[in-house]
Amino acid sequence: MKLWDLVSGAPAVAMLGMCKNAGKTTAFNSLIREQAARGSGTLGMTSIGRDGEGRDLVTGTDKPPIWLYEGMLAATAEQLLPLCDVSREILASTGLYTSLGEVILFRAKSDGFVQLAGPAIVEQLTMLRKQFQAFGADCVLIDGALSRRSPLAGVTDGVCVLSTGASLDRDVDKVVAETAFVAELLGLKEKTLPAAGETASENGPAGEEKSGAVGPGALPGSKVVLFREDGSRESAERLSDIKYGTGEETILVRGALTEAQAAALVKDGRKKARLTLAVRDGSCLMMRRETYARLRGQGLSFAVRKGSRLAAVTVNPFSAGGWSFDADEFLAKMQAAVNVPVLNVKTQK
Repeated sequence: MKLWDLVSGAPAVAMLGMCKNAGKTTAFNSLIREQAARGSGTLGMTSIGRDGEGRDLVTGTDKPPIWLYEGMLAATAEQLLPLCDVSREILASTGLYTSLGEVILFRAKSDGFVQLAGPAIVEQLTMLRKQFQAFGADCVLIDGALSRRSPLAGVTDGVCVLSTGASLDRDVDKVVAETAFVAELLGLKEKTLPAAGETASENGPAGEEKSGAVGPGALPGSKVVLFREDGSRESAERLSDIKYGTGEETILVRGALTEAQAAALVKDGRKKARLTLAVRDGSCLMMRRETYARLRGQGLSFAVRKGSRLAAVTVNPFSAGGWSFDADEFLAKMQAAVNVPVLNVKTQK
């Protein structure tokens, strides 16, 4: 089975990486190549960082270039257009800006290499997707930046591909465990909550969604809201100020749940068998794997307001640091640890 078979039919695919040199761009290129081989539909692509340059600007390591085929659509920053060696038809100046200039949407009129840089803000990413669709894109590939999962909110009607590899750690079992943890966060179930006083100015680090209604007992702009079993609710600025009880209750944390906040919740020592903690999406849970496991051990359930679908995990057994894993062993361990298909796109296993 090829990677495209696992994402085919999705209107958007977010490419996520556990670390640098995890093989994310290689997986991205595989999707481009496999879609082109099928010859049906129009593919669009962009990046929330900068991708396609031959050498990593931070680490100095070689990076795989991105090869675009005639007829495909791409969105990139204006200053990178001269570095794209495809003939192109400019379709739109999007009105969206990066540090490298306005994002320009174009159609490739020939095959060639491209460099991509697009918006990193959820709302802008959603706007760009609509522009892609207006020019006939059936699917948009979004190449994520290092450890950046927040753009998931822009592709909740699509799927995700998570890339991992030996560059994450020398210990293969740790790489497998950390990747399985992120895969679990990406697969958390959705929970619908009443409107709780979200305001348009609440877009924090994780890009909390907007909502206008204010419910009884909920303060507009409050960071944390407790929904009680009897329908009442309590708002607070800090998670530590919320006094949850023993009933079926849900704590909504807007923005990110940090390691410090999660550790404090562990430290209170209380059983949490009927308590659910909800965040916008899995990217907002910014805690260590061990802390998450301890909270689960205390009975706490986790949920998201915007779910995502992880279509596959790709593995790269080689590291940029010179060490490597046994490819078959790494693949087998990862397949045993997650409940989605796992592929090495280099070997197509």
